[in-house]
Amino acid sequence: MDLFNVQVKESELHPNFVNIVDDPQLKEVLKKWSMGFEDRDNKFVKEFQTTFNSSFWELYLHTCFKNLGFKIDYSHHAPDFVLKTRKSKKELVVEAVTTKNAKGGTPEHDRMETLEELSKVNEEDKMEEIYEDIVSLATERIASSIRNKSEKYKKSYSALEHVKRKPFVLAVGGFEQPLFYVQGVGAIQKVLYGITKAEYMENGLPSIEYSDLVIKESNGAPIPIGIFNDDSHSHISAVIFSSVASIGKARALSSVKNKNMFFKTCTYNDYGIQAVHKVTDHTKYRESLFDGLSIYLNPYADHPLDPNEFDNPDIAVNHHLHSTKVKHGFLFSRQVINFSNNETVSSKQITNN
Repeated sequence: MDLFNVQVKESELHPNFVNIVDDPQLKEVLKKWSMGFEDRDNKFVKEFQTTFNSSFWELYLHTCFKNLGFKIDYSHHAPDFVLKTRKSKKELVVEAVTTKNAKGGTPEHDRMETLEELSKVNEEDKMEEIYEDIVSLATERIASSIRNKSEKYKKSYSALEHVKRKPFVLAVGGFEQPLFYVQGVGAIQKVLYGITKAEYMENGLPSIEYSDLVIKESNGAPIPIGIFNDDSHSHISAVIFSSVASIGKARALSSVKNKNMFFKTCTYNDYGIQAVHKVTDHTKYRESLFDGLSIYLNPYADHPLDPNEFDNPDIAVNHHLHSTKVKHGFLFSRQVINFSNNETVSSKQITNN
């Protein structure tokens, strides 16, 4: 499968594909990710070149499952992945889904105007407001994506013999807006557990607020959240999520380091009440394949997922609400900033997020 042998007219190419097709380091990483991946309907390469994000997310999941030691059975047309685990040799099925911008909303690749506006903001309160807006939109789009795939399972997948009596997992990749990579886990925790606010107090104890719905900003419609707080979605065993499995991930994993490139990160702090913010140059920056990947288990699942099959220190495992397994340094968000020689630093140089 040759991802970079262009199959469509130049005008049909996705902006993200255009940005990487002439970059040998990014191409090298993606070619490694694609090893062993099977194009079952002979349209994957075309979709990778024209719509990009959903195909990119599938490639990322494919290489994650391989690195976890799972055997992938591509003989079935759907769902996207039928896996046999490394330890128990049991099977599970995974459906990949990516969030998209709403109709009329700004697509994630069209971020220059947003970045220009963000570069002018210095007030902490304004930054917090921007973050809340990002999480709010992400919550709407994640809830919509999960709802659609939930209906697909009930109407179609659940009747398939290779799906029956097995854990069904949704793998959600966030790409719904220009600053999707800033949302961290705020939106996914809203959708699954109904957490609307979470912070650590000075005494080190968490202060958490909950709700069972949020209001859609465009039309005032209620959106149910906290779908793992009861048995309404017991057919979904777990959700895999990441908002940093992006081109920035491929850049971080590339073998050649660029001294003019810097990684701005926000990570979990196990030793204090504030997250850790850093800017690290590419030559010193280290990020693993699994950094930023979370698994959220449904305590009401008909067919529970064994979290031990995903045992990796870089993967955050959320059993429910207060019961989580998150390592110090877990990656919440990441920006890649390219300071080209002899150029004025500007937001236009924030790329590959």
